[in-house]
Amino acid sequence: MTKIFNCELMDKGLHFTQDCIKTCCAPEKGVYIRIPKNQPDYIFTEFQKKRENAINSMREMNIPDDCKGCIYIKEYDLDSPDTPQYLKENDGKQQKISTIVINHFKQCDCACIYCSQQGYLNTVSKPQKSEYYDLYPILKKFYKDNLIDTENLEVEFQGGSIAVLKEFHDLFELILKHGVKKISFFTNGLKFMPEIVKASKKCSVLIVCSVDSGTRETFKQLKTMDKYDEVMKNLNKYHKEFLRNNKDEKFYHCINSKYILIEGVNDNKDELGKYIEASYKAGANMCQLDMDFKKIMINKGVHYDVPGHYRELFDFFNSRVAELGMKPFVWEYTQKILDQGYFE
Repeated sequence: MTKIFNCELMDKGLHFTQDCIKTCCAPEKGVYIRIPKNQPDYIFTEFQKKRENAINSMREMNIPDDCKGCIYIKEYDLDSPDTPQYLKENDGKQQKISTIVINHFKQCDCACIYCSQQGYLNTVSKPQKSEYYDLYPILKKFYKDNLIDTENLEVEFQGGSIAVLKEFHDLFELILKHGVKKISFFTNGLKFMPEIVKASKKCSVLIVCSVDSGTRETFKQLKTMDKYDEVMKNLNKYHKEFLRNNKDEKFYHCINSKYILIEGVNDNKDELGKYIEASYKAGANMCQLDMDFKKIMINKGVHYDVPGHYRELFDFFNSRVAELGMKPFVWEYTQKILDQGYFE
C-alpha cells in the first residue's frame, strides 16, 4: 500500500491574481509566486519548478506549509482502484492545465458598496498600464510549451470589470484560438460584450452577474449608479443570442443572476421577490443567493451572527426560483454558515 497526498487544483489549475500566480482558488494560498512590476523572464520557469516541487513533496506525504489545512488536499492509495489513473502513472510529473482563473485586473467601472476587492481596484479614469502585470506573454508561454489541455480547458474571467480592461480582448482571442471547453464571464453587466456572443458559438458559456436588486432605486444605492435597466436589457440580449446561436443545443449556456444580501439595504422579501421576477423576465436560467462576506473576510476569526430572517429569505428564494423553472444556487460554505447561524 503506497499512500500519497494530492491536490487536483495544483496538478491542473492556474490562478492569476492581482499580484501573483497561484495554483489554487481564491480563498487558499497554496503554491504561488509573486509578480514584480517589472516581471523578469524567469517568472514562468520558477513558477513551474515550484509547482513540481510541491507535487513531488506531497507524493512523499509532506504537505507544503502554504497548503496545510486546505480542504482540497486528499490522501490516495496508489494501489486502490478508486485512485485516478494519472496519479498512478505520472510519478510526480506535471499534468496539463485544465482550469484557468484570470483575476489579475485592478480596474472597474462600478463602485459597489460591498466590494471585497476595494483594496485592489481603481476606477477606469486612472492610468491602467502600471496597475497590473501583463498576463498575455505569460499565458502565451504556457501554450507554446504545450502545457494547456485545450480539449478540457475551463476558463474564468474575473476581477474588476472585464469589459473595460486592456488585456481582455487579446487574452480572450488567444484562448478561443487554441480551443476551450467552457468560458465563465464574471461581469457587472454594464456593457454588452460581443466577445461573450462570439464564445457562445464555439464553447459552453456561463455569465455571472451580480444584480443584487429588483428595483432601480436599490441598484443605485448598491452600485452608486443608475444603470439597472441597462444591465437587465444586456442580460436579456445575451439570452436571445444564446438561443439563436445554439439551436441544436450543442453547448450548455447559463446566465446566472446573482444577489448578495446587504444588511439594511436589500435583505427583505419584497426586494428579493422583485429581483427573482426581473431575472426570469431577462432570461436567466440560474439565480444565486449569497451573503455579504466583506466584513467576514476582513475580520477573520471574529464571531459574526447571521441575521435571523436570512433563513426565511433563503427558503423563499429556493422555492420561488424553482417555481419559475430556474435553478437556485447557494454555495455549500454559505449554507454551512446559514445552518450554524454564525461565522467564526
